[in-house]
Amino acid sequence: MLCKEKVALALASAHQSMEPTINRIIRLISDHEDEVHEPVKLLEVNPATSPSGIFPIAFTADPPGVPYPSIVVEVTEDEFEQITSGKLTLPAGWRLGETLLPAAA
Repeated sequence: MLCKEKVALALASAHQSMEPTINRIIRLISDHEDEVHEPVKLLEVNPATSPSGIFPIAFTADPPGVPYPSIVVEVTEDEFEQITSGKLTLPAGWRLGETLLPAAA
């Protein structure tokens, strides 16, 4: 089975290619990442989206390429700044992980 890190990177790349206005994707992690049923979670920063706060959208697994369920949270640049400053909170137990696709230079 593919590791979650590789699946997260593949999903991030696919999402950015389908939605070119996404300018940053960060993996969201929890204390249960080692559990097989814990979804791969992505925070996608998209200046073209409407501000809606933290609204996770869940997807089922799609083996063999995506053997884990996934969750995407799309936010604006302003909402991302609010998350990093602590003014907007992620769901309980979630935190920012590694940046998979950095903001354009």
